[in-house]
Amino acid sequence: MTLASAIIPHRNAPLAELYKIPLNAEGFFTEAHAKIKPVDASAEGIYLAGLCHYPKPIQESIAEGLATASRANTILSREYLELESTISNPIDENCDGCAFCVDSCPFKAITLLEYMKDGSLKKTIEVNEILCKGCGSCMATCPKKGVYIAGFSLDQLDAQVDAALGLL
Repeated sequence: MTLASAIIPHRNAPLAELYKIPLNAEGFFTEAHAKIKPVDASAEGIYLAGLCHYPKPIQESIAEGLATASRANTILSREYLELESTISNPIDENCDGCAFCVDSCPFKAITLLEYMKDGSLKKTIEVNEILCKGCGSCMATCPKKGVYIAGFSLDQLDAQVDAALGLL
């Protein structure tokens, strides 16, 4: 039986920091959502079961282990994975390589590139489409309009605001 009131978590902080999974006050890992995604960590593709959540009966640990195997199988059984459609798109003409977006990206999906163009050094950004989650931090911090989120260009956002104001 894994249920014991004297159980304290292992030193999980380094692992939690590495995989960006929050810990609760006691030091156990927390799931993305207790009811909707009970075995999913907040980091995509990481699943939690058993004592990493909290002390629980062995039957519950086994059920969670089966659930995590099932969740992992939904990814591993596919030939390919579809990427998010709302991801960052750099605009090279506007980007001057200030790197504000690189620093603000919580997913580390943006890297700064340097290359020669017309005999001068040009800086721009490159987006890793696999890591990008389309959060918009890059677009919000870019002073030169050098990056936008697909489906959320400034013109589209302006049109949404205008439409909302027209309803008032």
